[in-house]
Amino acid sequence: MPLFAGFAVAAIGGPLALPSILPGVAGDAMSSAGLVVLLALALFVAPLAIWLSFSRRVVSPGGLTAFVDEAAGHERRVVVAHGWIWSFSYLLYLPFTVTFVVYDVLAPVFPGIEPYRAALELLLPVAVVAIVLAPLRFGLALLGLLAAAQLVLLVVLAAVTLSHTGGVDGSFSVHEGGRTTLKAAAGVSLLFVCASLPLYLGGEVRGGSRSVRRWIAAAVAVVGGCFLLAAAPMALVPERLLDAEVPSAAIAQAYSGRGLAVAVGLLTAASALALIVAEYLALGRLIHWLHGPPVRTVLLWIAVPFVAVTAIQLVDPDRLYDDMLKPSLGALFVSQLIVFVLYPRFRRGALAVLGTAVASGLAVWGLYTLIAGSSST
Repeated sequence: MPLFAGFAVAAIGGPLALPSILPGVAGDAMSSAGLVVLLALALFVAPLAIWLSFSRRVVSPGGLTAFVDEAAGHERRVVVAHGWIWSFSYLLYLPFTVTFVVYDVLAPVFPGIEPYRAALELLLPVAVVAIVLAPLRFGLALLGLLAAAQLVLLVVLAAVTLSHTGGVDGSFSVHEGGRTTLKAAAGVSLLFVCASLPLYLGGEVRGGSRSVRRWIAAAVAVVGGCFLLAAAPMALVPERLLDAEVPSAAIAQAYSGRGLAVAVGLLTAASALALIVAEYLALGRLIHWLHGPPVRTVLLWIAVPFVAVTAIQLVDPDRLYDDMLKPSLGALFVSQLIVFVLYPRFRRGALAVLGTAVASGLAVWGLYTLIAGSSST
């Protein structure tokens, strides 16, 4: 069970990447960073509660698609459609996250790697495939170690930032209007959506449903708490640091020195790579559950497009990253929306309807921001 707990923590963000993503998502509401994250966690209770409710009865390699199967009355066409919408999202997500790590995380923190970026973009997916094909316990142990290190650095970063800002004055107050703050909170809440990835390993966890629900809830609580600690003092951080390509590393450099900046930069990159491993493992189990091939065979199938597309991205990394990001996120939000909308067919009552309304609202907001962003470019 500790291995599953580590996987669950690593799947959320990854945790150390969250402070660097926060300024871009919170936008004008960054002066209320503590309040934004607190509201985001409150909003995320709705999707989390839906997943945990489904998990009382359904624990399988099908993950979210198994929930749809149960709620839709085992209608095969609906199940397959949902499974491939979700799979499409993460099949795109794997390669463009490698590009993000190389060009948007490592390169700004370590400018000297510029001549080696192409080599890294080819080597990292091969390393990910090797980890995924290794014995499961090895991969989960590695994710667990990375998860623990990320949580420690989140707390260290929070302490360093707090010591230089002198407090969190105003971080839990509204500065740019309630509407702006709520929009920012909804966007930040969606950063936790990958917390559903551990569901796909639920069928392999000792203790079944009870363990799955307990450890996923605990992981969200722990990561959410550490993220809140790191986010609250960021409201008082100068804009020049928040506008850096990797804000958490820039803050570490300014407030502590190169040593902490290097640690934050490396572990932020590792957190994104750990998330790729988590997504890859989940994909293998879902496609196995949907269509029957052995999990290891599916993992080998996925390796081909993963490595190939990552290599193709070398032609124009920025453009291909932008082209793949929006359809990937769009498919992810649609797949989650289907789960949320079907939930009242699984569990009846006023609380189920309320949870569906809030969770569906988050997914719709995610789709709206993607469409609005596309039309404005």
